[in-house]
Amino acid sequence: MKRLQIIIVLILSLTLVNCGDELTEDPKHFLVKENFYRNESDAFSALTAVYSTLGQDGGFPTIWYMAMLENRADYSNGRGSQSPMSVYDLPLDNSNQSRMFDAYADIYRGINRANAVLDNVPGIDMDESLKKRYLAEARFLRAYFYSNLVKYWGGVPLRDHEFVDLKDIATPRASAQETWDFIITDLMDALPDLATSFSDSESGRATQWAAKMLMADAYLNTRKWQEASDLADEVITSGAFSLIEVDEADDFLQIYGPEVNTYTEDIWSIHHSGTNGQRIPTYIGDPNMGYSVGGFRGWVPVMNSVFERWDENDLRKEFNLFSYRIIDGDTVWVNRETPVLFRKFRDPDAPNTDNSRNNVPVFRLAEAYLIYAEAASELKGQPDDVALERLNIVRRRAYGLDLNSPSAIDYPSGMTGQDFKDKVLDERAFEFVLEMKRWNDLLRTGKAQQAIEATGKAWDDVSLLLPLPINEINNNPALSPDDQNPGY
Repeated sequence: MKRLQIIIVLILSLTLVNCGDELTEDPKHFLVKENFYRNESDAFSALTAVYSTLGQDGGFPTIWYMAMLENRADYSNGRGSQSPMSVYDLPLDNSNQSRMFDAYADIYRGINRANAVLDNVPGIDMDESLKKRYLAEARFLRAYFYSNLVKYWGGVPLRDHEFVDLKDIATPRASAQETWDFIITDLMDALPDLATSFSDSESGRATQWAAKMLMADAYLNTRKWQEASDLADEVITSGAFSLIEVDEADDFLQIYGPEVNTYTEDIWSIHHSGTNGQRIPTYIGDPNMGYSVGGFRGWVPVMNSVFERWDENDLRKEFNLFSYRIIDGDTVWVNRETPVLFRKFRDPDAPNTDNSRNNVPVFRLAEAYLIYAEAASELKGQPDDVALERLNIVRRRAYGLDLNSPSAIDYPSGMTGQDFKDKVLDERAFEFVLEMKRWNDLLRTGKAQQAIEATGKAWDDVSLLLPLPINEINNNPALSPDDQNPGY
């Protein structure tokens, strides 16, 4: 199965209307809560609805949330209506604020669906071990949703029960640390009951390894180096995953190709299909270049960014970026207005522009290596032999070399802690192009202003956080205009 099948069986977000006639409903014509949550099938359907928040291309994570994170990063510029995403000395314009409000609403929709599972599935008479696993998956997903809020909006209202009544709307804004603590508690509670693996037909569901990666990421963001390195090490040494080895650039299609369901490096990814796809190839593509159905070059590489340090012999660069193609024996150059384009996500055989089939990686084994390298070095003040070797394993793979043999392209021993961290951040930039990592890396390390100004752009701290939606502030009695993020 290309992706976890989405079954739409339940409306888990509250819709309010004011007209009296519209409040009179025939319960035979729709599912109501009292008629649901009766058996194991209902429990699975409710859990599947939580996952469906990820697979529906719209605000979160594709396409607008991803567009914002990638075009905030130093290495990409938005074009057209997305160009204000790449302006850093002004607040976002109204159009892009609205897109982020949609993403915020999508994330909370996912949280509410997870809360519905956690509130209602415990009362179902069903196999207890399966029930515990479904509840653990819901906790993992809730933690994932909140991690995406806290990284880019800061502390947010922590809603931990299903929203079913207007009286539930009053929720104060938690601090960023309180939000991270909530995330980590959810993951710790989920871990014992999550599956260690699923069959390929169910890939895309949360496992213990996905939870450990999400927790390692949370510890990396909160500078808890021991915990981050320990969890990353567990993933690396588990034997459950192995890096895809490459000889040429297009071997990376074993990870990103539209026909790929899962692979040995895949810890957790968001699955798409020709009937429930995403639009990334259209947003990065040019219809004349043969990598997408349609395309308008909405996200374009910034070559005087971290990409200036990207070696031409690194196969990841060839795989991710291009200026021309040989088509039917002819050299076809990219449009001169945007002479370099991205091509990581390619699906020329997608059924239409809205349904590219490429899965979107969330956690891959390569990230465990890089989390370990960064956290272990931070813990000791400088890299030890294991941290250096794990950084170099990722680098060797990028050059098509044997993973475990020293090579001429290895980073040398003797680097200072800061020099090593800079190399890790560069490798993360090269490894995770268009995987929604770079902007968070710049923010959490305090390097956003430096990286943006290095490309010649002006900076203001208004870009550190996204604005809270106006509706959240106006409709939540526990919030006031003073809760809005600076600059909005």
